[in-house]
Amino acid sequence: MGSRVDFRDDATGRTQSVTLVYPGEADIEQGKISVLTPIGAALIGLSMGQSIDWETRSGALKRLTVLAVNVPEAV
Repeated sequence: MGSRVDFRDDATGRTQSVTLVYPGEADIEQGKISVLTPIGAALIGLSMGQSIDWETRSGALKRLTVLAVNVPEAV
């Protein structure tokens, strides 16, 4: 939990950074997405360079490619 994932929408080239969090900590405006959302669940466990096909709420299919994964240090 708390991993920051940078990814690219391969169709548009747009990049985005999100932090994967538990549902109670999710805040899309702060870039924190729940691991229980479709995209959050899909991003778990991916490494740099890996891609996923993801269906948006409108039904459009997108391919996202992971550019970087930053895992927080254990406390």
